Amino acid sequence: MIRHSYTACGTCHADPSGGELLTAYGRAQGDLLLRMHYGGDSGATQGGDEDGEDEAAGPGDSLGEPTTGVLWGLWEPPEWLLLSGTYRNLNVYRPTAEGRKNSLVPVMQADLYGQVQFGAFRASASGGISRVKVGSPHARAAQVTTGQGEELNLISRTHWVGVDFAESFTLRAGRMNLPFGLRIPEHTMWVRESTMTDRESDQQHGVALAYVGQKLRAEIMGIAGNYQIHPSEVRERGYAAYVEGVASNNVAVGVSSKVTSASIDRFTGEENVLRQAHGIMGRWAPLHQLAVMFEANMLFRTNAEAGFVGFVQADYEIVQGLHFLLTGEVLDEGRSVLTGAPLAGPGQGEPKLGGWVSLDWFFAQQFEMRLDLVSRQNEPLTLLGQLHFYL
Repeated sequence: MIRHSYTACGTCHADPSGGELLTAYGRAQGDLLLRMHYGGDSGATQGGDEDGEDEAAGPGDSLGEPTTGVLWGLWEPPEWLLLSGTYRNLNVYRPTAEGRKNSLVPVMQADLYGQVQFGAFRASASGGISRVKVGSPHARAAQVTTGQGEELNLISRTHWVGVDFAESFTLRAGRMNLPFGLRIPEHTMWVRESTMTDRESDQQHGVALAYVGQKLRAEIMGIAGNYQIHPSEVRERGYAAYVEGVASNNVAVGVSSKVTSASIDRFTGEENVLRQAHGIMGRWAPLHQLAVMFEANMLFRTNAEAGFVGFVQADYEIVQGLHFLLTGEVLDEGRSVLTGAPLAGPGQGEPKLGGWVSLDWFFAQQFEMRLDLVSRQNEPLTLLGQLHFYL
């Protein structure tokens, strides 16, 4: 959206820092600017400001009014209610020495989202179902039910209450996405996994204060821990924050910081572990068809040497609704300094490289199809196919 001079995520999303549930305005922009129109004229022009004023899009010249209702426009909720749902399935293909391996994840994501707002008060929640393999790091931290096998579980990724005040501020409490880095949809990207800030299941409970202004947006969150995991000793507590400034309508640059500690690290089992991530991020649209994003973070962890993680992604829109993406990533989480720890290797004391070649097609209203070819050092070549739609 920075290609269309939208630099503030809260313009189109209920979450002031972006992600998931769309506002009615965001739904309209998705209809006008995101999906393929097959020769139709969207009627949209560039330009949007950080306060959400509509300088960009009017009704489509040949398409009529943009759709803002749920269920593909069949129902228009009252102004105080935002409601949506999203579904993704995933097909994974890996050629191996023993032959090809193909697996289907029919319920990669199946969530419902909602928000009610009365004056300055807001309350938002999500609920869904998930099925992952035994031992998978995904979805478990968002579970409401406690099954650990491959059966379906109920999950809630976010649920919070908030209040808007002084025009540009929002104070929230509950389980929220962590304010850190770029909110990219690729939750398995190293930059999201290593900082534990993805939108799949890394949300935490706490209190957050967000600011969205014309040239600056920021959020800081006091992390109380994830109360959907047990025991309490594995819960991380600390803070996460970012500040991003807008240099022009097509350039935004920011910094992020996150510090958490836990009595027992739920990934390594080590005691009294402090984790830190600090870095920079940026978004730039040098051409109307091209958007470039990057993020680079230093990583620090008790009992390990310093590490780093980063990525850069170029997104070229061939025609409206059809995107070609190239992504490069690098990871070094730092070598463990514990006695008996393995020697340094790629990703653990030495840089590990990865690359993505992607095709993203918003082929119909509120529908998306995506293909990703992922090549990572010391990992099998992987082809990912996704189908996504939202209500």
